[in-house]
Parts: sequence; C-alpha cells; structure tokens
Amino acid sequence: MKIRLRTRGSSQGARWVLLTLYYNMFSYVLVYTLGLPRSLLYIGDILTIWSFVLALYKNSKRNFLIPSEFLLLVVFMLLGVFNAFVNSEPILLVVWGLRNILRYFLFLYSCYVLLEIQDIENVLKFLWKIFWLSIPLCTIERFFVHYPAGTIIGDMVGGVFWNYSGCNLPLNIILCICIIDSARGFFADNIKLPRFVITCVMAMYMAATAELKVFFVEFAVIIIVSAIVARAKWNKVLVMFIGALFFSQAISLFVTLNASTSYDYSAIFSVNGFIEYATRQSGYNGTGDVNRLTGIATIWKQLFEGNLEKCLFGIGLGNAEYTNFFASDFYRKYGYMNYQWFHMIWMFIENGLIGILIYISFFIKTLKKSFAIRKEDEYASIAAISIVIMLLLYIYNNSLRVEASGYLMFMILSVPYICLRDRKRRYER
Repeated sequence: MKIRLRTRGSSQGARWVLLTLYYNMFSYVLVYTLGLPRSLLYIGDILTIWSFVLALYKNSKRNFLIPSEFLLLVVFMLLGVFNAFVNSEPILLVVWGLRNILRYFLFLYSCYVLLEIQDIENVLKFLWKIFWLSIPLCTIERFFVHYPAGTIIGDMVGGVFWNYSGCNLPLNIILCICIIDSARGFFADNIKLPRFVITCVMAMYMAATAELKVFFVEFAVIIIVSAIVARAKWNKVLVMFIGALFFSQAISLFVTLNASTSYDYSAIFSVNGFIEYATRQSGYNGTGDVNRLTGIATIWKQLFEGNLEKCLFGIGLGNAEYTNFFASDFYRKYGYMNYQWFHMIWMFIENGLIGILIYISFFIKTLKKSFAIRKEDEYASIAAISIVIMLLLYIYNNSLRVEASGYLMFMILSVPYICLRDRKRRYER
C-alpha cells in the first residue's frame, strides 16, 4: 500500500522530509495555540526518524558521498555521550539530551540525501506566504488581544505562530530568510526598489510588534553582507545610505511601540547601551542570572570554579536538561540562572569549550562552502548569509534548539551540500 502525501516534493522521500519540516514548525501551534494534547509534539520525532530511515535506504542505492563536515557532528555527539557516562549521568538524561540535539543532525542528513533544489525553492515560496500572512496577524496579536498582567507581549506575538512564549523565534527566522532572499534579488537587479522597500518596511514593522530587537542587528548584517557578496553597484550603495535613515526611524518605531515594557529600549539602542545590556554582570534579567556575552565566564567562575576538565568538556550531554516530566540535578540547582535561554551557554555547560569549538567548526566550514559556490548556485548565497545569522543566534538565544525554528535552519544548512551533490552528479553524467 502506498501512502500519498499532499505535501509538494520532488520525490516520496522529499515529501516526507518536507512534512517533517512543516510539522515541527507548527507543532507548537497545535499544542499551545489550538490546545491539542502535548503528546503531539513527539510525532515530530517519529517523522524525523522515519525520514532518516528513508535517507539511509536511498543512500544505500545511490551511494552519495557523505560530506566530511558531517563527521564533525558525529564527533560532537560521541564526545558528549562519552562525557555523560564518565560523569555517571542517568541514562534517561543521556537519551533526552541525545534527542534534543541528534534530531537536527538526522534531519540535516535526510535533507542532504532526499531533497532537491526545487524542494528548497518550494519551501522558500511557502515562507513568503507566511511572511505576508503574518503582517495582519502580528497587528491583531499586538494591538487587539488582551494578555494577562505581567505578560511580555512581544514574546506572544509571532504572526502565524501565536499564543505561546517564544513564538517570535520562528517569526524572526522567517523574517531573516525573506529579507535575505529579497536583498539577493535587489542587488542582482531581479527585484525592483519599491518591492524591496515594502518588504523591508513590513519586516521592520513585524519585528517591532514582536519585540524582536535582535532583528535590527540581523537586518543590518544581512544588508551589508548581501551587498558585499553581490558586489553592489554604486546606485545600490546610495540606496543603502538612504535606507540607513529609514533604519533609524524604524528603531524609533520599535522604541515607541515597546515603551511600556520593563526595558529602556531608548537606552539599549545605542552602542554603549547595547554593550552594557549584553555584558552587565547582573545578568540578562538583572537578577543574577547569566547574560549572553558574559555567561560562559560566569559559569566558568561560579559553577565550575575554574575546573579545567569541566570547562573543556562540560558535565556531559543531557546533564543540564529539563522537561515537564523530569529534570537534571544541575537544572534543579541552577535553573534560576536561565542558561537554557542561550544555546552557546547551555552547550558550554554540557559539552565544554571543546564541544563549542567542534559545533561552530561545522557552521564555519559550511559557510566557507556556501561562499565558494555562491556564484554558480543562487541558493548557496542565501544559505551563506543565513549561516552568518545562525552564528549570531547561537550566541543570542536558543533558536537552534527549538523545533519551530531549528528544523528550518538545519534545512538551510543542507543547501550547499545539495548543490555540490547535484554538481557532482552532473559531472558524472
């Protein structure tokens, strides 16, 4: 009996991968927005494993060469598991820690083996639909929905992702990818100025309603890097200077919309204010928790007490985990420090500096590959700029660990490898 999937894809295997992507993107909506059982979240794990099995089967027939960069992820996992057992970690925590990291690596492999560039193109078209649909939804969620007292409203505004804390994370990723695609088209003379400006204005507006202060940094990085990659003409550079004036007005809009929150955004959106905000010793909340840029130093001194072994290798994969059903001793003791909000700090605790180095090495190598082939493969340039944003988010929050955003980013990471795989296949013909 054949199962026919409605999801558009280049093959049956590709349709399963895309179903896995879309389900994980919207599983939180099913549970937290529509109120369906939380157990539905774990269907995403089943789909991930099934897609991986299909990829293994296809690769046994086609014999695709596995990129050497993928071995870095294997080493990362093996080192984390080995260190977990060295630290006598409960097996349940090891399994849960594996689940939260390994699923993205399995999905990356599935994308590499089963997807074609036309599938990536279809995903991009889908993201654009989400982009435009989210404009009125962000407006409604921000200005016409009443939230309980004390709610951080921006965290509850996510366009099509709505009504759960942190739903602005996947919205942020979609805004970034759409701006990257739009900037690429503009600098290549494929998109007219009015359309590009409207897209940027709408993205800024949604970022302001969702209190996505990081997007303003991402936006500047995207435009600058896109211009450099495309070797922008002088008239495009002039547009960038004019756009800088608009950018300052967009920041003013952000400050105005969020003036009633606990943050003094007028102070944060200055060079000195931003540095102070990101490095203050009182932590992210100002209550003694960790901060993005100083969190590792805080953990090193206060929790690891300078223990070189822990600083280099961490306390083991899963040893800082928590769920609704159980939690590690480390989390019960130090969860108040909010390390779980920041991917790099969490990884330092479990995998140490060595783990961080291995993990980041994969992104940097993939970035270099993307830049190397960007002229021949247009989607590789989108991947390259997206990876720059991923490295920023690796420090800034936990987007790479959250299903709604993590699966999409790891699909983007597969793009340069898909391009190289197809190029090799063409040469062999």
